[in-house]
Amino acid sequence: MGNYKAVLFDFGNVIINIDPELTLKAFSEISGKSLARVKDKLEMSQLNRRYETGTFEDEEFREIVRQTIGYPFSDQEVDDAWNALLKDLPPYRISLILELKDKYPVYLLSNTNSLHIKKCDQIFRDQFGIPNVKALFTKAFYSYEMGLWKPDKEIYNTVLRDIEQKAEDVLFIDDNAANIASAAEMGFQTILMDPKNDDVINHFKI
Repeated sequence: MGNYKAVLFDFGNVIINIDPELTLKAFSEISGKSLARVKDKLEMSQLNRRYETGTFEDEEFREIVRQTIGYPFSDQEVDDAWNALLKDLPPYRISLILELKDKYPVYLLSNTNSLHIKKCDQIFRDQFGIPNVKALFTKAFYSYEMGLWKPDKEIYNTVLRDIEQKAEDVLFIDDNAANIASAAEMGFQTILMDPKNDDVINHFKI
């Protein structure tokens, strides 16, 4: 890993721990439909990508969930099940980012959606006294606000233009192999995280 001038983090399973299976289980338990059926329905609808590129707002998303799974969830049930994948956020990762910011601009690039971010903002306020996720970083880039999605190269180009950096001067850390491969092809320095066997803090000497 060479010298770099900026750090770009993914969010899920790099900063905050997540488990998408927990969301599928929550929808299954509420609806009484099998886990396999819920998973198939959601995957076939490509709901995640559509929502995370800003195709529709929260109200429409909730209604599409009801139609896709075939169950009359309340708004709160949809929100709670959708956010069930959010697990813990180790405080030392917050400390790492704050210490890195003394040396470099530190950015966030996440395939995400407004319901997850609203919940994460609440976690940041309640647990760390930080107003919202964006306040921790030099700047945060959310797919649903950009209308773009990793691993499409346009999302990386958009970030580079905004932060006024060359790809080779940016260290990008993500837990998704396709996202890392796409960024590496563009010249980013990269670290592919294995969240089951690794932790982002292991890659920095602070």
